[in-house]
Amino acid sequence: MDSPASPPPTASQDAMQLFGSFHLGEFELALPIGALQEVVPFPASITRVPLAPPHLLGLFNLRGMLIPLADLGRFMGLSETADRGDARVAVVASGAARLGVLFDRTGEMLRLPAGQVVPFRHGSESLGLIESAFHLGERILQVLSADALTRLPGLPQVLNPDLAEQARQRRLAQGRRQQAVSFRAGGRHMALPMGAIHEIIRLPPLEHSVLADDRCLGRVHLRGHPVPVVDFARFLGLAAAGSGGPDEADGEDLRRVLVLRQDESYLGLQVDEVDSIVGYLDGQVLPMPPIEGQTGLIAGCISRKDSGQDDLALVDAPGLHADPFLAHLATGHRELYLVAADEAAAAQAGQRRLRETWVTFQLDRLMGLRIEQLCEVIDYDPSLMRPPGAPPFVRGVLNLRQKLITVVDLRTLYGMEQAADPAACKILIVDHAGAKYGLVADSVQSILGIDRAEKLRVPALVSHHLHPELQRDLHEVAELPEHGTVLLLDATPLLRRIAGTVAADQGEPARVHTAT
Repeated sequence: MDSPASPPPTASQDAMQLFGSFHLGEFELALPIGALQEVVPFPASITRVPLAPPHLLGLFNLRGMLIPLADLGRFMGLSETADRGDARVAVVASGAARLGVLFDRTGEMLRLPAGQVVPFRHGSESLGLIESAFHLGERILQVLSADALTRLPGLPQVLNPDLAEQARQRRLAQGRRQQAVSFRAGGRHMALPMGAIHEIIRLPPLEHSVLADDRCLGRVHLRGHPVPVVDFARFLGLAAAGSGGPDEADGEDLRRVLVLRQDESYLGLQVDEVDSIVGYLDGQVLPMPPIEGQTGLIAGCISRKDSGQDDLALVDAPGLHADPFLAHLATGHRELYLVAADEAAAAQAGQRRLRETWVTFQLDRLMGLRIEQLCEVIDYDPSLMRPPGAPPFVRGVLNLRQKLITVVDLRTLYGMEQAADPAACKILIVDHAGAKYGLVADSVQSILGIDRAEKLRVPALVSHHLHPELQRDLHEVAELPEHGTVLLLDATPLLRRIAGTVAADQGEPARVHTAT
């Protein structure tokens, strides 16, 4: 998955991507919302498939469609969980294929700039289960590939055009198919249309707000935007029934904040727990009689009697934005805190902290490479062909999608000992003047956000003790409490030298894809 490594952000890098997160054992995984048909509880009835692999639990019926159910944790070798009370099944769609994937529980809904999502590339023999990753503070979430999930070994390809046509006809009779996020607030089962939710986040420590009262708990800043956080159960007069705290089983706080946005005004609704993503038809929404104190806030009731689940009160998003109290909070926080923040930023324009994103990798020390200079990361290919007479630091030539790429051994270049396990190495694909090169690293560690103010120049006394080649590429370091010292590598002079050396060796201009 190539992406041009150009410093200025492009329109595609600025585009936002929406993900749903899930927990599976020790892993926090994500799926693109576009690949999620819906999220449902663990089925009451599952039909086993003869001679199926252990990770195929069987088939279940989802409104007339037979869906294979995969235990991803068992496929990954994780220990099994006996209690499936909180388990959720994500129904993943890839083309015509549908698959139910079992997770321990749901997480958040996250809206991220496309440039923050780092794509992965796997070898031709790899399943490619993880297609990309992104970081949120100290958390790194890995994004599952819907296509790879539907191609797990041993899964049946359910092809039943009669049932599919019957289901399609039922949907046509009942109107458009839509999606909503279900949640609990004050002990009530409710839902908000997916399109009305900007993001779902864990309940963070809240900042004080001068507009706070018994319903507005405070505010949080979401990428520079002030978001008032409202106790939704208390706002609806349901506070007495709410759980409002950590889960007793493992101490995790299940409360979430549903972030709504209208123009430049934001509003956060604190709920007890986010349950799942629900698919429903227009015909399933039953009209609700007026409820005192909640006029205009409940659009109807999603009937789920066919599946034996509790009905959902469907919250009317336009009604929330139109509510005088909520509108006052959203507008008041934007005018008060956003304007104040803009004025403070303007007064300190010369001292603003700019944040950069770095991908860290391991050699003898932990090093970092600017994410703008990185195209992709691939597994090491032991079949690299080394051209005769190539410089010692050239590990070989790689055929990457019909283009030959020079692969550089950074350990040899920087005078380090060879890696203990070369087969476990990774190749960082970088770009220079339109040509791509591969840099061999022991492993890729994480994705870090580093403020420019946190970077330090390498002292001359220290620099003199480095290998001469490393001196030319290493000018800054960062001291991070969680990671220690990170050597920040500048790939520009490195790639310029490599291009010149390869060109001189070949007796022609530096064009990597012509290497032989």
